[in-house]
Amino acid sequence: MHSLHVTVVLKGDFPDAASRQTHLQQVVSEVSSKPGFVHGYWLAPVDGQGHAYTFYDTEEHARDSAPEIGFVHGSGMAVIKDVELCPVLAHA
Repeated sequence: MHSLHVTVVLKGDFPDAASRQTHLQQVVSEVSSKPGFVHGYWLAPVDGQGHAYTFYDTEEHARDSAPEIGFVHGSGMAVIKDVELCPVLAHA
């Protein structure tokens, strides 16, 4: 199993909680439909940055799913700042 740690910079504020939830649901749906997706965690943003940890069955699937640094989500609200690919050594 391999993991992607993705850091995003949020651009501006969502107008309300419903629009934030809609954006999050869209992102989760997009990512979880990738081949080899096993599970993922999206953390609450802190100081304008969000973090996601997603897990894939193979290194190839993780690499193929990794967004490019600088990619702007279709909503315009999130820009990819950093992506780290790591093999999973242990799981509980």
